[in-house]
Amino acid sequence: MGLDVPTTAYTLPDRLNPPALLDLLRRRFDIEAEAPVRRSFTVIDTADRRVRDAGGDLVLEPDRPAPALVLRPQPGAATVRAEVARSRRWLVDDLPEGALRDHLGPVVEMRALLPLAKVQADVQSLHVRNADEKTVVRLRLATHAALDTGGRPVPLAARVEVTGVLGYPKPLERVVDLLTGKAGLRDAPASMADEAIAAAGGDPAGIRSKPRIELRPGQRTDRAAVAVLDDLAGIVEANMPGTLADLDTEFLHQLRVAVRRSRSVLRELRKAFPPGPLKVQRDALKWVQAVTGPARDLDVQLLDWDALAADLPPERLEALVPVRELLVKRRAGALRVLKRELRGANYRQAWTGYRAFLAGDLGPARDRPDGKRPLDEVAGRRIRKVYATMVDLGSAIDADSPADDLHELRKRGKELRYLLELFGGLWPRDTVKPMVTSLKGLQDVLGHHQDAEVQAAQLRELAVELAGQAGGPDALLALGVLVDRLGEAQHQARDGFAERFAAFAAPERRKLVRGTFRGRG
Repeated sequence: MGLDVPTTAYTLPDRLNPPALLDLLRRRFDIEAEAPVRRSFTVIDTADRRVRDAGGDLVLEPDRPAPALVLRPQPGAATVRAEVARSRRWLVDDLPEGALRDHLGPVVEMRALLPLAKVQADVQSLHVRNADEKTVVRLRLATHAALDTGGRPVPLAARVEVTGVLGYPKPLERVVDLLTGKAGLRDAPASMADEAIAAAGGDPAGIRSKPRIELRPGQRTDRAAVAVLDDLAGIVEANMPGTLADLDTEFLHQLRVAVRRSRSVLRELRKAFPPGPLKVQRDALKWVQAVTGPARDLDVQLLDWDALAADLPPERLEALVPVRELLVKRRAGALRVLKRELRGANYRQAWTGYRAFLAGDLGPARDRPDGKRPLDEVAGRRIRKVYATMVDLGSAIDADSPADDLHELRKRGKELRYLLELFGGLWPRDTVKPMVTSLKGLQDVLGHHQDAEVQAAQLRELAVELAGQAGGPDALLALGVLVDRLGEAQHQARDGFAERFAAFAAPERRKLVRGTFRGRG
């Protein structure tokens, strides 16, 4: 038997149904047709479509006695299959050890694999045979229907997959010529999974983490700011169900990033908004940030746990079991508080008020001096100002500076990064991108320093509770090792600070910022 060559998928035009296509093929070729098979499966991916973006296709097949995840890592590649327990979602650690986990682990990371669309399919396998009755081309003719939110089937475009057999290029060419010529088939414009997700009411691109607002120089600042804030509010809302269901930690992270970006827009473009209502909305978003903070801090601690405890001797790892269990317990408590607050009246009132603020009339221009000004003028002025502030703050930091100084610089760095991410498209990419790159390098060391500071403080807070538990003394000794490691991480971050800051604040960079982001007034 010859080896198969890569598969190509085509969609049937509306005027041609699968039986008619099969009849057309039979008039031109010797076709062996297997009996049609009815199958159902569920499209599986992360909320942000990481498997699809990596070129893979993952489905859940309801096999007995257990369901199975089936992955095709790349088009035409062999499938990888593993039985899994029934679940509303699968994290990497939930997958059985083996090839499937090895393939998916680096792709999905901390994200959960989720059911995105249910599909019913009628599939018929066809074999094109030569005079010796050898299979020279394989076809799979399929009709699909996605199930909408009410469980009703929504027909999808019928498809045919064509796979050649190595050593028989001519028959493949003839089959493709017939399909794309007389039959009028076209290359499938999107994967069947994308079509199914769209038919089921989802977004094939997945949940976004960044706004998609087209901005232009000269645009009024108030209108541009509201458009960006409205899109960011949509990202918060899209991540809310996954946050409350605790599907994976990234939902909460992306929700908080969208809130931080929104707060940054309101702060940096504040003169485009009326002062009184602006303060109300800034306080509301600050409250959302505060009630979600403790759970996120513990998420980060637990996500970093394996790396922090790496290479410890077995007895130390055993002693740390109560520490991790206590962190998990505290995280569960923080999550309960988060859910109560985000499902409560205070949040509904705050968010309803914020949406009304974005949808309403901002009021007289005299109360908002930057409202009518060009966006590139206002945003450019703020970029220059925040950059200059960072240069001043960073230049004053030395080996003896307190951690608060580095944290303050990090906060200003986030402000600058959000300005560049949200509004940097107004300026040439070859100017903005190197600036973002140097800023990311600086933020990396500042982030490592701050994360280590927060995590060490969290671990120290566990000491009193651990002391009264069985195995407490051993746990405290092992805990001290982790705190020491975090202290070393802070030292390493400080050691790397000077080099990263020098690149960020270099004289040529300062000149570039002054020249590129200058205002018009």
